Amino acid sequence: MFDITPDHFSGRTLMKRTIIGAAVVATAAMFLSGCCESEEEKKAQAQQEASENFWNITPPDESQDKGFKP
Repeated sequence: MFDITPDHFSGRTLMKRTIIGAAVVATAAMFLSGCCESEEEKKAQAQQEASENFWNITPPDESQDKGFKP
């Protein structure tokens, strides 16, 4: 059924299979590690950071304040 010819394990074919296999493994590792975040995740994270920073109000700079004069 499958004939193994001397050309079957030649350098070019073996190198091509190795490169393709390495690319598949690298792509799978990136997706599993979460390197490629979706747009929804980025928007949710930005919204979370904005809501956390909402109450971080810095005190006013009173060095330039001359007070209220009607």
